[in-house]
Amino acid sequence: MKITSPFGRIHLSDAKFYGLQGTYVTLADANKVLWGLPLAAVAALVARRAEYEPLYLKIQQLNVRTRADVAAHRDKRRVYEKELREFHNEWIANNSAIPAEQKMILGGRERDLEPSPGGPIDDVPSVKVAGVGGGTIKVWCKVTEDKTLPSMHPDANVVEYRYILLETGDVAPSDPEDCPKGDSSSRARFTIKAGAKNAGKRFYGFFRWVNNHRPRQEGDWTNAISVIVA
Repeated sequence: MKITSPFGRIHLSDAKFYGLQGTYVTLADANKVLWGLPLAAVAALVARRAEYEPLYLKIQQLNVRTRADVAAHRDKRRVYEKELREFHNEWIANNSAIPAEQKMILGGRERDLEPSPGGPIDDVPSVKVAGVGGGTIKVWCKVTEDKTLPSMHPDANVVEYRYILLETGDVAPSDPEDCPKGDSSSRARFTIKAGAKNAGKRFYGFFRWVNNHRPRQEGDWTNAISVIVA
């Protein structure tokens, strides 16, 4: 069973590539002896992954990254992607020692035709918000255990949020149902456009992890999180 390399796809987003390469190298490294993969070639991919991932994580920090950081990530990804594609074509595509299910994963495909529903979501996101001017609210979400970078819950594919804008002194909402506005984001770090005309009002938002595949999975909402719109 031949599986085409997932690293030859056109317009593979940085986030998608980051997830694919991590799964791919982890699986290849764990099974290198069983599948007869050359140890030196696997070790080279592991080393390249260790060089690449910090660069990807750094460019997710929009407020601190530089043009040099973005260029370094782009150049490293170009080299790494080529190496992954060559490794796959040489050692994976026609390797009869690899079970079909594992080959499907290595090829970047789901285990079956239905989207994975994920496990139950028992975590409430840790959320930080800031008014950054122009009526824009910046949002950072993290899993409870993660004390550093923004991060999606492993069983969620979006952050769902509801919010309301109130004048100073108005009664704060006690429930997401009190909030008429809402949307979702596939990223743990995103912005909400409240509008410059609402500068000076107080933003109240509720946030939760959601997996909107079938069946839909929902975590619990946060308490109301507020900030003044700048």
